[in-house]
Amino acid sequence: MTLPTTREEARQTLSSQLPKIAGCLEQGWDRWKKLLELNSEYSAIFSNRTRAGVVYDFIRYEARSVFDKTPDVTVSEERGFLLLTFYERYVLRFKKFRDTKGLSRSDEIGDRKLHTSGAATQQSLDYANQVLPGMTELTHLVAGYLLDEAGVELKHLAIACTLGDEQWVLELEVGVKEGTMISFPGEQPVEQGDTIVRPKRDAKIPGQQAPGDHELIKTRDEGQSDSAYPVARTVSEER
Repeated sequence: MTLPTTREEARQTLSSQLPKIAGCLEQGWDRWKKLLELNSEYSAIFSNRTRAGVVYDFIRYEARSVFDKTPDVTVSEERGFLLLTFYERYVLRFKKFRDTKGLSRSDEIGDRKLHTSGAATQQSLDYANQVLPGMTELTHLVAGYLLDEAGVELKHLAIACTLGDEQWVLELEVGVKEGTMISFPGEQPVEQGDTIVRPKRDAKIPGQQAPGDHELIKTRDEGQSDSAYPVARTVSEER
């Protein structure tokens, strides 16, 4: 079997969207870390599956905020999960990648394959085989993240295209991001500065602009309890 497109073709076509995709992944994880700052016990209370579900919801929120009403991008959730369609050529979903080849300890993905987390369903199998009903003419992509060995920081961000035993991976830079401002009740974000997001170890994307970067400062009124802050909901299946 032959993959429907090459990594370089996807890189070129999606060049203006790659910083935004990477930003959604990073902002989603940053929201999780901000949640732990509100109550550090969440890291012990939540299972890995629940954590993945919460992070997915944060990523989903970022993606809707960033790509809604963006020209040449269609946002859909009709199938029970978020799908982004780019230029009527690519359809992309977000997932957490599993560490099956020691990637959490490696600085590079190299030729190793990425596998997604979560229970296999007919719909997920159709997606992995590039035959999602109604979208067979589109190249199916997965944008995801892989945590470090301790499970506390992002180790890899990547876009993967899979068909049977074939796969290519487009790795994205970790540590710079483009997305919406993160804030919880009682918090005030600081002003934005400048940063650049680019595919890892590859040539600079022509025409790429420097998106906004930011940090967050958490404030809380003296005596205010944790109950005033939102608690992430538990989900039944790891995204």
